[in-house]
Amino acid sequence: MADSSDNTLTCSDCHQKVNADDQFCPHCGSLFEKNLRCIHHPHEEAAGACIICRLPYCSRCGGRVGKIFLCRKHEAYEIYEGMGRVFGVSDDVTAQYACKCLEQEGLHPILYSRKASPLSLGGADYTLFRASGEYDGHIINEIKVMVPCQEVVEAERVLKKLDLKA
Repeated sequence: MADSSDNTLTCSDCHQKVNADDQFCPHCGSLFEKNLRCIHHPHEEAAGACIICRLPYCSRCGGRVGKIFLCRKHEAYEIYEGMGRVFGVSDDVTAQYACKCLEQEGLHPILYSRKASPLSLGGADYTLFRASGEYDGHIINEIKVMVPCQEVVEAERVLKKLDLKA
């Protein structure tokens, strides 16, 4: 970590600003303190901290996905620029409702939509298949509700209470 003049430092892995007293980088999960232990295997040193649940894990319980550290439970989450997908739907009204409910709980959601090309074939909700032929469970015309990664767990709790599931 590089020192800064205010009470922040710069993470040497992702080059984001972090608080000087942080044990790990909230942006990439890199550890700043030595001897942090895995929450599942206390005898093993942590390899990183999951940027979603914010807990330390050993290399058996978590790992790098791209440039960020995630636990096994969260490794398949869609994450873009520090925001995690907590809900997706093709209906704009439902997406707006989910977003408003999260805002009322003090969270910071955004809506992200990547509409399919007008040249593509299929209906409004056709699904995305990988080149291998596997369906990955996402709709191309999906409106995604995204929250900062550190708010994912709370956002999922709120959406579950509303019976809105990712």
